[in-house]
Amino acid sequence: MYLLACPARAEVEPALSAEFGSPLRLSGNLGVRIGATQNGDAGTGRGWLVQVQPGLGGVALNVGFTPVALPAWGTQTVGFAVKARVLRTWRSPLSLEPKQTFAGAEIEVAWIVKVSFGVLQRVQSGPGKATAFTWSVGVGL
Repeated sequence: MYLLACPARAEVEPALSAEFGSPLRLSGNLGVRIGATQNGDAGTGRGWLVQVQPGLGGVALNVGFTPVALPAWGTQTVGFAVKARVLRTWRSPLSLEPKQTFAGAEIEVAWIVKVSFGVLQRVQSGPGKATAFTWSVGVGL
């Protein structure tokens, strides 16, 4: 008996979600996943993420890797990602001072509902916290 491997297909797909969390408050995550998906029944994939996330409390730029995704369910519906993140706060962010810049890492898990947690360090001197703990809960669009 011979086992046939399912060929992978390259793809670029949207990575869109609406989220609420700290420090951005209400935000929209706009980006793409660039990767490959196996053409099997499960439709499992992996790839790179590039996202911009404007919100009421600031804006973030995320670049990361998704070792597990089920694109057939929707990019932001089922999966796992590890991301590098740069965050700039403005107006009235939750738990941080405005006009601050932070950089660090974030982990995201999605199974219908998307949940993420991160730890960032302030990259310039200024008032307020030097370390930011971020979180968000959202849904993929």
